[in-house]
Amino acid sequence: MRKRISDTEAALADFTPDEVNAWSGKKLDIRIHVDPQTTSFTAETYLLSFLMPNFYFHAVTAYDILRTQGVPVGKKDFEGQLRALSPL
Repeated sequence: MRKRISDTEAALADFTPDEVNAWSGKKLDIRIHVDPQTTSFTAETYLLSFLMPNFYFHAVTAYDILRTQGVPVGKKDFEGQLRALSPL
């Protein structure tokens, strides 16, 4: 898993801001799961209506599994560093 994360970080680091911004508003045809049909999104709607909810679902599920197995994780572990205007 760590290698996969490292490889993904390295691949993402190769993109320039201009390359990422060029996807704004472009149509993406994605096949979700095993459904032979494709679903059309823009980059923004894919991120906001599919990718982020999917990520949070899996993060919360992993967190819940850890908690049920007695791992001492709490809300701060899930939230990470808050981006408050002043220190908490």
